[in-house]
Amino acid sequence: MLGKYKIALKPWEIPDVELLEYEESEQFVDMAEDPVPYPGVDPEEDITIAFVDGVRRTEYALYLMDESGVSYEGAFVSLGAGAVIVKLGRLNQIKESMYNPVVKRYMVVRGMLQDIPPLDLGFEVLPVKDDVSKEINKILKEELEVSVARNVAMGTGYSLLICDGTLSNKLKGTHCVGYIKTIKKLFMRKEDAYLLSRLKRGQRTPIIKVHYQRGQEETEKVEKYTWYVKLTDGEGIGSLVRLEVFEKIGLDNAKRIADITAGVLPKLISSVFQDRRAPQNLLPIKSLENFLRKHLGSYSIVRRQIQKLIYA
Repeated sequence: MLGKYKIALKPWEIPDVELLEYEESEQFVDMAEDPVPYPGVDPEEDITIAFVDGVRRTEYALYLMDESGVSYEGAFVSLGAGAVIVKLGRLNQIKESMYNPVVKRYMVVRGMLQDIPPLDLGFEVLPVKDDVSKEINKILKEELEVSVARNVAMGTGYSLLICDGTLSNKLKGTHCVGYIKTIKKLFMRKEDAYLLSRLKRGQRTPIIKVHYQRGQEETEKVEKYTWYVKLTDGEGIGSLVRLEVFEKIGLDNAKRIADITAGVLPKLISSVFQDRRAPQNLLPIKSLENFLRKHLGSYSIVRRQIQKLIYA
C-alpha cells in the first residue's frame, strides 16, 4: 500500500521513447541564403565544444489503484543530464571533460493525485496529466538538460554549445545550438529538396528561417534558423543531422556557427560497430551518455530497493 492506494509493479517497462525526438507543427518561412550547398569551415585555431545531453532509465512501471477501483499508470524513473567539454586537437581525459552531472529520481503517475505520501527511496512523487513516457521526456529535456545548458552557457570556456534535440523555449537568450539526430520532417520546399542529395560529407544546406507554432513559442513569436549537415558519404537522410539556433543571434552568427558545425561534426562521428545510432550519435555524446548511466547507480540494486519498499 502507498497511503490509500494499492500499488502493483509491472515486470515490463513502459514504451520508451527516449531515442525519439517528436517535432511539433512548424512553418517554413524562407531560405536565408542562396539555394546551393555550402562547404564546412575548419577553424584555424583549436576550438572547444560543449555537448549537453541526458539519459533516462525506467526502474519499474507501475499501477496505482484507489479505494474506488480506479487505476492510474506510472513509472519509477531515474534521469541524468550533463555536459562533456571537448577540446578539438587535444587529448581529452574523461574525468576532466565531464561537467557536473545532475541525477533526479521520480515516481511519475498519470493523474492529478494530491494525496500520495512521500517515498523513502529518494523518488519524488510527480503527478502528470499526459502520457507518462512523454512527460518523463519533458522533465528530462525541459528541466534537467535546460538547467545544465544554462549553467554551461554562463561560462566562457567553449566555442560552441550543442544541446540534444530541438531547442527548448527556456534557452532563449543563449547561443545554444540544437542538434536533432532523428529527421522526421523536412524544413524546405519540395522543389528545394534536391539540395539534400547534392550534399557531400562536410557540407551543409543553406540556412532556413523557421517560425515555430508551438504553444508558448507561438505567443512569443519565437523564430529559429535551421540547416542540415552531411556527416558521412552515405545515401539518404540517414547521413544527415539538422541543427538550429534562435533567430535572435543574427544571421551572420548563424552562418558562422553553421559553417563550423559542417566542418567539425563529421570528424566526431561514431561507427555502427560502436553505436547502433551511428553516425548521428557523435562520439562525445556517446561518452557522455555512458558517463551519465553510471551515475544512475546499479539497476538491479535500485529495483530491489523498490521491491522491498512496496512489498514489505
